[in-house]
Amino acid sequence: MKIWNGYGSEHSMNLVLIGKFKRVQDAEKVVKDIDKLSDQASKDDSHSISFGAPEDQRFSDDMLSLLHRLNLYTLGPNDLDQLVSDHHLDLEGDQITVTTDEAEVSAFVKLFIEAGAKVEVFSAHDYPSDPDDAS
Repeated sequence: MKIWNGYGSEHSMNLVLIGKFKRVQDAEKVVKDIDKLSDQASKDDSHSISFGAPEDQRFSDDMLSLLHRLNLYTLGPNDLDQLVSDHHLDLEGDQITVTTDEAEVSAFVKLFIEAGAKVEVFSAHDYPSDPDDAS
């Protein structure tokens, strides 16, 4: 008798990530930065980067230039596909809320913390009481 163990991704994380910034302008800048990085990552086909061998996981010249212009140095090539994955971003005053079914949210955490935000991450499966926090 054989017992097969497998891994499936059919279970969604239903993650909520909230960044509370000191100023509204800080939150607005992060949203603009995410848009720029997402656009460039899409152009670079970042999904193929994370499946490559470690030595092939590099930034494009355009992405390096953008990261330099935005003064962002904590993101790695494998973080970029998180920015183009299925997620919903909501800006409300000095707070950004990201909801996603993906498990990897480190790119958002890095961007939020680098901009001085207080960050909270939780599963809306476990904490569904606030309908604004659940996707």
